[in-house]
Amino acid sequence: MKAQKEISPFRFYGNFFVFGEVVEPYKQPLKDGITLCVYNNEELIFSDRGRWLTPLFALEAFLQTYEGDRSNLAAHDTAAGKAAAILMVRLGIKRVHINLMSDLALTYYEANGVEASYEKKIEKLACKTETLLEELTDADEMYRLLRMRAKLVRGVSVELQDASFGYDGVLLFSHLNVSLPEGERLLIQGDNGKGKTTLLKMLMGRLEPTSGKILIDGLPPSQIKNRTIGYIKQQQTEQQFPVSVREVVSMATDSKLSKERQKWEIDTALRRVGIQELQGRNFYTLSGGERQKVALARCLCQKAQLLLLDEPTSFLDATSRQALIETIKALTLDEMPTIIVVTHDKQLEQDLGWPTLTLGQEREGREKVGKK
Repeated sequence: MKAQKEISPFRFYGNFFVFGEVVEPYKQPLKDGITLCVYNNEELIFSDRGRWLTPLFALEAFLQTYEGDRSNLAAHDTAAGKAAAILMVRLGIKRVHINLMSDLALTYYEANGVEASYEKKIEKLACKTETLLEELTDADEMYRLLRMRAKLVRGVSVELQDASFGYDGVLLFSHLNVSLPEGERLLIQGDNGKGKTTLLKMLMGRLEPTSGKILIDGLPPSQIKNRTIGYIKQQQTEQQFPVSVREVVSMATDSKLSKERQKWEIDTALRRVGIQELQGRNFYTLSGGERQKVALARCLCQKAQLLLLDEPTSFLDATSRQALIETIKALTLDEMPTIIVVTHDKQLEQDLGWPTLTLGQEREGREKVGKK
């Protein structure tokens, strides 16, 4: 009879010897001071000592350049409320082990197919972020809220304080009060002649309000640094001279960057707006809609902190219009500049779902947009 092989009660799993039942690496106790560990299968690929959501945003930056497999990412965190769950789901984490987990986090994990285990569970973490997220369901809006609370936005604040404007005895708008936090979005609508484009010119410092104040990042527009504001106007100039699409976009890059980095930023901007195939064309041979997309790519290279768009969908066919909307939406989740769009396109209001200011319906008092 063949002798049976003796089975040792000790097993080697990943970097660990365990006795009896196998304990997966991501469920092992965290080392002193470590608050987050992330594994790709059994390999530790990321760890951090930060607090609150800082480690998860650091993980997001790490994954942007990580080239390994992401199909089986697992994480061990010291604590997770709904905010941490939102970020982990967005980053593609498939399994989590949490020392202290809230009911809101567990519900979100389960609803998004994440395998979750914990050492202790409570109803809700005692923090304001958990309360703000409790009733929210839209993943993108929750992510935006988290980035804004973490101050991971490119945008600048915009304040209109009792602003009025008129000329030749005609008042276009009066007592306009708007408070727009960094990274927020606003749609401005109104009938022709109500001052929509005029308001954009005031924000750029080209016109002064008849009364009241306009502040960009706490300063009058005339004192704002160059490159802060990116403007896409309704009508492009009809001037004619030979300049390629790529050259137009490249004019907005930071000359202090290396040539390689400038090239990468130009290529990225062209790709994001979907005009790579146009880069060799003469800019002045393009249609109005194509010029709008070139202007947006230029603003991307400029890294504008305040983006002003005047009737951006006016010349676009259905396909180009949808592509532009998706690009604008992506900006509000990634770079997060402050964006103000002037339009008479009622459908755009529904497509974007942004707070809307309608000129001609002003009321006294402060219109607070995007309360945190």
